[in-house]
Amino acid sequence: MRLLLVEDDPALVAALARGLRSAGFAVDTAGSAAECLALLRLGEHDLLVLDLGLPDVDGLTLLRHIRERGLPIPVLVLTARGDIADRVAGLDAGADDYLQKPFAFPELLARLRALLRRGVPVAATILRVSDLELDPARFEVRRQGQLLTLTAKEFAILEYFMRHAGELITRTMLLESCWDSSYEGLSNLVDVHVSRLRRKLDLPGSFPLLHTVRGAGFLLGERAS
Repeated sequence: MRLLLVEDDPALVAALARGLRSAGFAVDTAGSAAECLALLRLGEHDLLVLDLGLPDVDGLTLLRHIRERGLPIPVLVLTARGDIADRVAGLDAGADDYLQKPFAFPELLARLRALLRRGVPVAATILRVSDLELDPARFEVRRQGQLLTLTAKEFAILEYFMRHAGELITRTMLLESCWDSSYEGLSNLVDVHVSRLRRKLDLPGSFPLLHTVRGAGFLLGERAS
C-alpha cells in the first residue's frame, strides 16, 4: 500500500518513513500543504497521515480542502493537539482517525491497518490463486494450507501479483506500487525480492505459480502464457 506522510519535522519524517517502509508500506513524504496537494493530484496513494502544524496552511484547512474536492482517501491525523475540542474539530473536518503525539509506533500501524480494512469488502478479503491464499486483514499467506513466512515487502509484492493474477506485471509496475518515489531503480532489487518470494511459494511437490516472462516481467498463475 502506498502512503503519503505529511509532516514538516525532518527527524520525525525520517523515523516514521523508516518504520513504515519496514512494515511494508511504500511511503512518499510532503513537508507542506502545497506539496501534499501536488502529490494527491497524482491519485496514487491509499492512505494519508497528516500533521496539523504545517508551515504554509493549517492542517485542518488542508483537510477540509481535500474533502471539499471529494477525495476519498482515508486520513489519519497525527498531532500534538490532544484536547477533546481538537479531536472533534479534526474528525469534523474529515479525518477518519486521530492519534495524539507522543504515540506508540505499533498503535500507529494498527490504526493504519484498520483504516485499510474499512475499504475492503468482507467478501473480497481473502485473495485466492489456485492453492495460494492471501488474507490482507490478517497479513497471512498460505499455500496448500501451510502458513508461509514472508517479509513485509514480499507480502506487498505478492498481494499486488494476486490482485492482478494472470496479467503481465512489469518491474516498473511493481516499483510504482510497492516502492516509494525515493527509489530510483538503479539495481536489481525487484528481481531479488521476486526471486526470494518465488522460493517461498514453491513448496516441495507443488507446481510453479510465479513465472518470469523473459524480457517483459512476471506473471502469477498456474502457467505462463
